[in-house]
Amino acid sequence: MFHQKYILIALAFFIIASFSYLAILENNQHQIKNSWFLYFENITDNSPNFMIENYSENTDFSWEIFADDILVQQNTAQILNKNKKSVTIDKPLGGQSIKIIVSHSEEKKEIYKNFE
Repeated sequence: MFHQKYILIALAFFIIASFSYLAILENNQHQIKNSWFLYFENITDNSPNFMIENYSENTDFSWEIFADDILVQQNTAQILNKNKKSVTIDKPLGGQSIKIIVSHSEEKKEIYKNFE
C-alpha cells in the first residue's frame, strides 16, 4: 500500500509535467514571427479584393494587379506589425483572370483567380 502511493504520486507528477511541456511547445508553435500572409477575402465569389496580414517589423508593402497579364493597377501601403489590411479594388478589371503580386522587402508573393 505504501509503494502504491508513491507510484500514483510519481505518475501524477509525470502526467502534469508532460502536459505542461506540450502546452509550452504548442504555444511556441503558434507564435508567428517575421512573416506575412496574402489571400483573397472571399475565394468563392468573383471579388478581386484581397487581404495582407503583417507579422514582421517591416511595414512597407507594394502590390501590382494584372488582368490577363496586363498591369491594371499598382499601389503601396503601410501595415503595422500584427495588423491586416483589406485591399478593395474599385474599378472592374475585365479579363478572365487576375494575378496579384505583393512585394515586401525582398520577398514577393502571388495569388491568382480565374473568373468564369
